[in-house]
Amino acid sequence: MSATPPSATAGGKTTAKPKRSRKIPGIGVMFAVAWLLALTICTLFASYLPFIRSYDTQIKVNGKTGRYNLGPGWTTWMGTDSSAHDVFARSIHGAKITLMIGVLATVMGLVLGAILGVLAGYFGGWVDRTVSIIVDCLLALPALLLALLLVYRMDDLKSVYTWLGWLDRKWEITLTLGVLATAPLARIVRAQTMGLREREFVLAARSLGAKGGRVILREILPNLIPAMVTVAITGLGILIAAEGALAFLGLGVERPLTWGKMIIDGRADLKRAWWATVFPSVFLFLTVVSFNLLGDRLARRFDIREAAI
Repeated sequence: MSATPPSATAGGKTTAKPKRSRKIPGIGVMFAVAWLLALTICTLFASYLPFIRSYDTQIKVNGKTGRYNLGPGWTTWMGTDSSAHDVFARSIHGAKITLMIGVLATVMGLVLGAILGVLAGYFGGWVDRTVSIIVDCLLALPALLLALLLVYRMDDLKSVYTWLGWLDRKWEITLTLGVLATAPLARIVRAQTMGLREREFVLAARSLGAKGGRVILREILPNLIPAMVTVAITGLGILIAAEGALAFLGLGVERPLTWGKMIIDGRADLKRAWWATVFPSVFLFLTVVSFNLLGDRLARRFDIREAAI
């Protein structure tokens, strides 16, 4: 006796398929979204929100300003720093520079990595070998050493070429992190492209006479977007942490102070005023973790196994 199909009843009538239940995001993902959303709103509207002081406001006690004159409390939620400025306000204003550097560096790495990866993965041959050599050379060098070399080299170029006066420390760090992000993104895009170029829809487009450029733009690139977005979000957290590492080595942006620069400025007085170092570190930690959680969620959603490379 044959078994009754799950979609049929004893009378031969079919029943409707059960609706798929939408999975509720985990607590970690919900926290990451809430944190990044709140941070973005506070950063964009810092000048209009009443609970965020201006960047240069000094907190006075009995009409005087002093080093770390206030700790965490109702007056200053996260205390004051060595110049009597509100740590919370400076953390919010510094987030704008930190996030801007991370986002711009990620976009730069994404564009350059996508171009190199797609060309290498689709055309193969000498193009693939050339791109692989470039990527391998970038990955072979220690990232921190390469970053230091690039920043100091750009400082030397500014002293020689006056038209590079716009290249301040903020843009130096952005370009440096963008170069560092190019190699891993190019490798991931290359691996994805090599898998897509043998798919049926790509072969069908090529058999109909489509040129390589059209196949890349119309067939391959749209299918690369989920992988590229996933890796970019995860990489954004890494680049934000890298900016903090460069600031720790004395290459931070001076105004507004980024989180990394605030941490390095307050570490000398860690025993006396722990809040000036701990709270910017918390901002940095929560932001990096949030991007990692979102990137991991997207990687599982789109089954991007190459994102772990």
